[in-house]
Amino acid sequence: MAQGSFKSKKSGNSKSGKRPNKKKQQKQKQLGKGRKSFAAKGRKATQAKDAIETTKAINSKNETIVAARAVGSGSRFYLNDIKDAGKKEIGRQRTNLKKKETKSMRMSERLQLKLDQLK
Repeated sequence: MAQGSFKSKKSGNSKSGKRPNKKKQQKQKQLGKGRKSFAAKGRKATQAKDAIETTKAINSKNETIVAARAVGSGSRFYLNDIKDAGKKEIGRQRTNLKKKETKSMRMSERLQLKLDQLK
C-alpha cells in the first residue's frame, strides 16, 4: 500500500459541476401583421412588381456608371462625384413633381369654382 499524498488522476477532460458553455441562438421574429408578412394580390402585386423592376433597372444603371468611372479614371476614383450627381437628379425630379402637383391643384380648384357657379 502506498502511503503519503497520493492523488488519482481523473480520466478525460470532464469538469464536474459545470455545464457546457452553449450560446443561445436568437430566433427571428415572425411577422404577424403588416405588408411584409403577406404576399400582395391583384393590383397591389402588379404595383409591387413594377416597383421592384424599376429599382433593379436603376441599380443596374448605377452599377454601370460606377464601373465605367472606375475603369476610366485609372488610379483616382471617388464616389462623391456620383453621389453629387444622384442628389442633383433627385432634386430635379422633386421640383418636377412639385410643379405637376401645383398645376393639378390649380386646375382642380378652377373646376370646383366653375361647378359652384353653375349650381
